[in-house]
Amino acid sequence: MILAHRVAPEPNDARARYLACAAGMARFAYKWALAEWKRQYESQANQAPPQSRRKWRRKLRRVALTLQARAAP
Repeated sequence: MILAHRVAPEPNDARARYLACAAGMARFAYKWALAEWKRQYESQANQAPPQSRRKWRRKLRRVALTLQARAAP
């Protein structure tokens, strides 16, 4: 028999605003990275060898994290 506790988060106003902002930033970063991935994949990334694809993914992640850090409060 598996027992579990179900807890509902009840954030105050400040935390609710922060959670909404964090969710918005995550969505922004994901959509930006997906659009950038598609753009580069269609142009040249699909012709690159796997080694350079890994480098490209790391670069894309660094840029996305930088954008996220700049826009975060």
